[in-house]
Amino acid sequence: MGLALGLLASMALAGCGGPSARTVHGTQLAPGADAQLTADIDADAATTRLAVDVVHLAPPERIAAGSKHFVAWQRPNSETPWRRLGVLDYNPGSRNGKLAETTVPYANFELLITAEEQSSPHSPSSAAVIGPTSVG
Repeated sequence: MGLALGLLASMALAGCGGPSARTVHGTQLAPGADAQLTADIDADAATTRLAVDVVHLAPPERIAAGSKHFVAWQRPNSETPWRRLGVLDYNPGSRNGKLAETTVPYANFELLITAEEQSSPHSPSSAAVIGPTSVG
């Protein structure tokens, strides 16, 4: 009985894929940038824990005049408006940006990162540096 339970537990754990990671290349506005996306999808709860690390990212004011921030956005599909996820913690010395782990209320969605003048704009600017790209 104990052996059977152990075997069942190991099979259940083997079925859990855990977080997935992939790299997304920057747009024409940020051709040298690469974003490492780490997504831990819970299909049963229809949520995703997402972390984003962007390297080789030029300062926002070099992407679009007057910009001071990089903002991450999500939407479940192209028919719905973008919703702000958060502001990347950008280090101009290393030219790296990071969005700490956040939860997205979808198992599948689109991600976009833009250069913005404000940290809390109502909608994304046209200065996309990453995406849009599918997650999930």
